[in-house]
Amino acid sequence: MLQYKKYYMPESKEDFFRVMESMETEFDIISGGTDLYAKERDAFYGIETVIDISKIAELSDIELKDGSIVIGANTRIQQFLEKQELIDGVPLMRHAASYFADQQIREIATVGGNLANSSPTGDMIPPLLAMDAVIHTIRKNENKICTRDIAISDFIQGVGKNVLVKGEIIHSITCPVLDGYGCAFKKVGLRRSLCISVVNSAFLVKLDETNRYFKDVRIAFGGIGPRPVRVREIEERLKRSVVSKDIIQEMVNYIPADIVESRSRKEYRKTVVKNFLLAGIYESLAEIGIMPE
Repeated sequence: MLQYKKYYMPESKEDFFRVMESMETEFDIISGGTDLYAKERDAFYGIETVIDISKIAELSDIELKDGSIVIGANTRIQQFLEKQELIDGVPLMRHAASYFADQQIREIATVGGNLANSSPTGDMIPPLLAMDAVIHTIRKNENKICTRDIAISDFIQGVGKNVLVKGEIIHSITCPVLDGYGCAFKKVGLRRSLCISVVNSAFLVKLDETNRYFKDVRIAFGGIGPRPVRVREIEERLKRSVVSKDIIQEMVNYIPADIVESRSRKEYRKTVVKNFLLAGIYESLAEIGIMPE
């Protein structure tokens, strides 16, 4: 069990910054902490102090606002399977959450923590990328609390790296409510769940009013490089195309040759990308009752 000598649990963002400013040595910031515990090697590994932000109420708020849903960073992964406003507002996250570890971990792990950990295989990240989510952060600048809005496409910089600066934390995430879309999440690992993904992917598909043509397509992959990616050429080629098996099958020809940047199991990952591309589109269409001919 990971242990700390000093443990702080502020109940407001003002208290958090007050505690943080009083620190004279390095410290961890946790909410669920499941990613940190997974890296545990020794009970005491050099960091003696932790600030637990799980009790800051506004980081747990969920709010519908102007056609979008604002999700607090402390939102637990299990809530995407249980809270109706999340199920209705961001159904793609429900698909991803159903593959995320087990219920015990989902009750603790947070969407903000999954983003801040910035793993190439973080399961909640491709869905957020597919939705063009915006990440809102807070930090103390002199005597006031400042905010920053960051497009998710700009947030992750590499393996375990993101644009957060020292003393800055994720406050919330805004996602558009995408009515009328079919969605799917695909993941492969050693098991269906309770495992770290080798490759994961998220899909969103919307048809035009005739249900004959693709109107919008979003496809995101994780686990194939240091950052999650959108396959925008395929998205654009599908838009306004007739919905057919032939058109969908043709898209495998437009998978970029260099899409897999990972050094390990490269050919395997390329095969997974191809198979997931087809399966994800078909599953998204099936969710809105469309069976291509």
